Amino acid sequence: MIKTGLISSTALLLVAAAVSRAGAEDVEHFAMSHVRLSTDAAIASGCARVSRISDDSLRDLRRKVVRSGGNTAVLSFSTDDLGMILADVYRCTPPAARRPPNVPPPPAGAPPPPPPSASSPPPPPAGSPPPPPPPGGSPPPPPPPPSR
Repeated sequence: MIKTGLISSTALLLVAAAVSRAGAEDVEHFAMSHVRLSTDAAIASGCARVSRISDDSLRDLRRKVVRSGGNTAVLSFSTDDLGMILADVYRCTPPAARRPPNVPPPPAGAPPPPPPSASSPPPPPAGSPPPPPPPGGSPPPPPPPPSR
């Protein structure tokens, strides 16, 4: 009976450790997928420089960028060893929070009203008769007499 309890608690601890590690790997994989890499230094304008790293594997380089606290890297290559990738690591604000320099700011004032909901009918075009009343209502007024 004691052995069964010991075995089940050990198994539970092993499963918990595996799940914990898998969760950490998922977070790191997500962060690695959001690392921006470029050879253009302009991508890091306005960002804080974190470190300089190097590796011969792009996957390992992304992992190093994340572990150093960065999310953007400007790449260059060594002239001595063309297989080695050098990277200056930067921490930038998320792209959604930054506005590119050629986009104007939003207009001042109140935003326009929302479009009509799908349940309300669109307004009739100009010059057309009014729509019929809902069922169960009073009868419509007679049409005006034609003019001569």
